[in-house]
Amino acid sequence: MTDFPENLAILIIDDDEVDRMTVKRHLKSIIADGNIAEAINASDAWKKIEEKQFDCIFLDYLLPDSDGLTVLTKLRNEAQYTPVIMLTGHGDERLVVDIMRAGASDYIPKEKISRETLSHSLHAALRLSLAEKEKNLAEEKLLESNKRIFDILESISDAFFALDESYTITYLNKQAEKLLLAQRVKLLHNNIFDQLNNLPDWFKEAITAATNNKQVESCEGEYQKTGKWLEAQIYPGKEGVSVYFRDITSRKQIENRLNHLANYDALTELPNRVLLMDRITQALTRAPWNNRKGAIMFCDLDRFKVINDSLGHNIGDELLKQVAQRLLECTRSGDTVARLGGDEFVIVLTDMAKIEDINAVAQKIIENISQPMQLEQQEICITASIGISIFPEDSNTPDELLKHADTAMYRAKDRGKNCYQLYSNELDARVSTRLILESKLRHAIENDELQLYYQPQVDTLSGQVKGAEALLRWISPEMGLISPLDFLPLAEETGLIEPIGKWVLETACYQTKQWHMMGFDSLRIGVNLSNRQFCQPDLVAITETALENSGLPATHLELELTENIVMQNGGNTIDTMMSLRNLGVSLSVDDFGTGYSSLAALKKYPIQTVKIDRSFVKDIPNDKDDEAIVEAILAMAKKLKLYVIVEGVETQEQCQFLNQLKCDEIQGFFFSRPIPTAEFTEYLVNNSNAN
Repeated sequence: MTDFPENLAILIIDDDEVDRMTVKRHLKSIIADGNIAEAINASDAWKKIEEKQFDCIFLDYLLPDSDGLTVLTKLRNEAQYTPVIMLTGHGDERLVVDIMRAGASDYIPKEKISRETLSHSLHAALRLSLAEKEKNLAEEKLLESNKRIFDILESISDAFFALDESYTITYLNKQAEKLLLAQRVKLLHNNIFDQLNNLPDWFKEAITAATNNKQVESCEGEYQKTGKWLEAQIYPGKEGVSVYFRDITSRKQIENRLNHLANYDALTELPNRVLLMDRITQALTRAPWNNRKGAIMFCDLDRFKVINDSLGHNIGDELLKQVAQRLLECTRSGDTVARLGGDEFVIVLTDMAKIEDINAVAQKIIENISQPMQLEQQEICITASIGISIFPEDSNTPDELLKHADTAMYRAKDRGKNCYQLYSNELDARVSTRLILESKLRHAIENDELQLYYQPQVDTLSGQVKGAEALLRWISPEMGLISPLDFLPLAEETGLIEPIGKWVLETACYQTKQWHMMGFDSLRIGVNLSNRQFCQPDLVAITETALENSGLPATHLELELTENIVMQNGGNTIDTMMSLRNLGVSLSVDDFGTGYSSLAALKKYPIQTVKIDRSFVKDIPNDKDDEAIVEAILAMAKKLKLYVIVEGVETQEQCQFLNQLKCDEIQGFFFSRPIPTAEFTEYLVNNSNAN
């Protein structure tokens, strides 16, 4: 391990106590006799810096009262030579570039903090800081007095040569001896070109021009020598030439790292958007040469957010890395696989003979990705939707090709996911309509365009209204009444279902409490939950808040889940259901019979009610098979002590049939269509008077 100077004074600026303690613990193991101070914010740090001079500062990029770049800029102005090592919480390449440009000695992502990384970074920072001090000190002394010039040159960390007009070395410092691995007496009075091998042409030309008075200004450049990067600076003089050599290997390594971060995705090591656009441009440039086709594939994973939110970001990241590897396995070495961010990938195919070959690659990708993945002892399956644009047919610009592929990908999603779709002009019109609908939907809540309609749920024997199902309606001023079949899938896909669902829950609870205050205090309200809502980590808290703010008793709220939600969300399903049940909320399975579950499979879940789907009722009494199915479900439900509501009842015959089977409640057009709040209030009053 590298030795450090004694009594090093180090300041750690970080508001996170765990991160601060981790850095401090590692530093103590590296510099046992060091003095390590801590600051939890910028204000605290400045007080300590005013009181004491530090040899190195470890600075967190995010502070409660400032940001890392602001603090770093001030440090560079007020503590010029104090090296600053930035600690970052994420790998945004643009942020890292800004950090290094602002004057940081190094940066360390927090997830990579260790004894080795801290030791290496601290040693490099101290060495670079010392070198900077030495160089600046030497330059200042050089300006102050020519008498001390040789002493100064001996103290600097750069290799220095003085040459006469015949390129002969007339002076060199100790660092020059180290650079050439030879003693000074053997180098003096020898031609520099004979002593330095493999010099680049630009260096020889610059020396020649300087000694012949053809170059009146300084010249500098870089070149590699024996595995190191050197920076050469040539200064013409009246009686010869001065040459400085500086070892910039560490700087070049940092630049290479920054260049990699600027062009590659930190998680998957795939090209990012910057490099992708360059690759597409190159592919478009080469396309006319061989009269072959190319393709841009926009690949988006289906239901990735559900997996990421329910199983954790670590598993989500590992899944993305495995998907990246599978994409590489499906493509050739000359193709490009890039990650745009999130779960979006782009594949650039070049030199393809025909469209059928492109389709074959897309199908191969879909089949490969859909194979089960083993992640942290869990088997996970995911699918992908792919949109494809062909060049040069669809466009000859990178931006348009990406846009067209993205458009086609959304069409693949609309077709049911886990498939691919080629771009066509007709898709643009569909996507344009979709974007308009999405834009208007984003403002529907704030513009008071959403309404709840209510459909009564009637006791089979007494005819009394026992409950109601709250159903969302969107009435747009420009587009009129928009079908839920058009906007609810869009809300689910874009994430708008979460704020909309919260509004529905709050509004339904509030309105039901108003009906309770009117005397209908036994009324129960049913609210549907989508898969995305059910997977929200704060669903229980949102439900509890809606009940508290409205004053509605939890026992009068029933959350309706589809079979697929219950069966597809793993162990988290029971945990979430139990938390809701602990609030006192009832749970029901909506549209029962349309999925793949059975009552026997559902009995392990804390469910109180089963709602039989309307598809089993519409042909009663003409379809004996449907009658048998409904009768069997009712019989099984009674044995399992489940409450049963049948949806879609539209005729007197259907009502009588269900009454004979002693079904608990009925819902359907036979009693009422879904109606607005005022009409439902009137319906409650009339129903109460009739009974």
